[in-house]
Amino acid sequence: MQFITIRFFHIAGFGQKLKAFSLMGKLRTNPWQADGLLFAKQLGTGAGKGFSIWPDWGTYAFLGLWEKEEAAQHFFEHDKRWLEFSGLCQSISGWDATPWKGHGTWNNLQPFEFEEDHEPWDGPVAVITRASIRRSQALRFWMNVPSSSRGIENQAGLIYAKGVGEIPLFEQATFSLWENVQALDAFAYRSRSHAPMIKKTRQYQWYSEEMFMRMKTKKINGEW
Repeated sequence: MQFITIRFFHIAGFGQKLKAFSLMGKLRTNPWQADGLLFAKQLGTGAGKGFSIWPDWGTYAFLGLWEKEEAAQHFFEHDKRWLEFSGLCQSISGWDATPWKGHGTWNNLQPFEFEEDHEPWDGPVAVITRASIRRSQALRFWMNVPSSSRGIENQAGLIYAKGVGEIPLFEQATFSLWENVQALDAFAYRSRSHAPMIKKTRQYQWYSEEMFMRMKTKKINGEW
């Protein structure tokens, strides 16, 4: 079964942040590679809760999709670049999960193998929402983000959420972690702030590509 790792690097101090930014630049030309690693993204984050055009220089995110859990464990314990990057951190948090259900693509790829039977899950649920924003719609999109982000920040059952991205303003995603599927569904389908955003997405066709996926969270790492 595929295994997913989400990690957030929390970095303090100007010197450490500068080194982390330099390592991020190297990863764009020399991305993560490891035995058993099927798909990986190293991402910047937005200021505050991440739903901002301004970067958060002290937080970076890592998404890894693995053939199996043992491959991920070996990477975190032995990969030299990972140890260099993590050595800059004040703390690291995140979660381990397995793909549950979803749709769409990321850079024209769909690497996740979803469950066919969609068995019920009463544990924590993690979500990735990801989109490529059309250049012609970027200004309209970002004008609507503040009102939508206020809704998720105050949502009952939300453990953590952070806006992340590959390319500022245009390649955006949100990683979020919820206490259970009921809390997630309450936000996704009944939130007064989220529903108008969905309607506008369809009306203005903001995205040239999008992906949505849910994960069964097996372990929560670190402190939030």
